[in-house]
Amino acid sequence: MKYILVTGGVVSGLGKGVTASSIGLLLKACGLRVTSIKIDPYLNTDAGTMSPVEHGEVFVLDDGGEVDLDLGNYDR
Repeated sequence: MKYILVTGGVVSGLGKGVTASSIGLLLKACGLRVTSIKIDPYLNTDAGTMSPVEHGEVFVLDDGGEVDLDLGNYDR
């Protein structure tokens, strides 16, 4: 098992999620099995109730849950 970590500063919207999604897509195209894990430091906080300026846009799941937009990038 190998790991690729994509990290960055505290500023939202730098493209870390899109970068991680793109790396995953390229690895899948090479026939590798890929699992994405997003670790967000917002404990007990709903992404839908946070300010878009503070957190960025939200992604709405099929069950109606509101999560970080990066999960939408991973899903696609």
